[in-house]
Amino acid sequence: MEKEWIEIVDEEGNYTGQVIEKEEAHDKNLLHNEVAVFVINNNYQVLLQKRNPHKRFNPNKWALCAGHVDAKESLEDAALRELKEEIGVEFSKKELIPFAKREFSIQDTNSHITYFYYVKCNKKDSEFVIQKEELSEVKWFSFDEIIDRIERKDNTIVFHENRLYLFETLKNL
Repeated sequence: MEKEWIEIVDEEGNYTGQVIEKEEAHDKNLLHNEVAVFVINNNYQVLLQKRNPHKRFNPNKWALCAGHVDAKESLEDAALRELKEEIGVEFSKKELIPFAKREFSIQDTNSHITYFYYVKCNKKDSEFVIQKEELSEVKWFSFDEIIDRIERKDNTIVFHENRLYLFETLKNL
């Protein structure tokens, strides 16, 4: 598997000039940028993807289409690349809508800043071409179901109470 190179950022999200291999950045817990994209449909549902059981972080859990921003890559290009790689759908930059404030996640490993976007898509579950190395399946969920799971502290999803506002806001668009 090819190594992924990412840029390290400071607490303000500014690039430090340091480019490092992704796994080394995780091991050293260096702050870096990530993107997360809500794929929503006209039925007020959001597409979640079940992470591959071999993933280092959150295996077998339902999550958004998300990933690291590669070195020298814009946030928007990273979001569009992740959508194409993970679910096999190409979107244009004008279809990609920035959403919410960036979110800092400082942890013991994988500290990062997440930038959120959303896109509209009305494909059926079966029409997505998933990246098997990353995912095991995709499924549409109602916003209410995800909100309920977060409130119940369901451990089959990656979301916690700090992310409730994202789903509640999108539900009301």
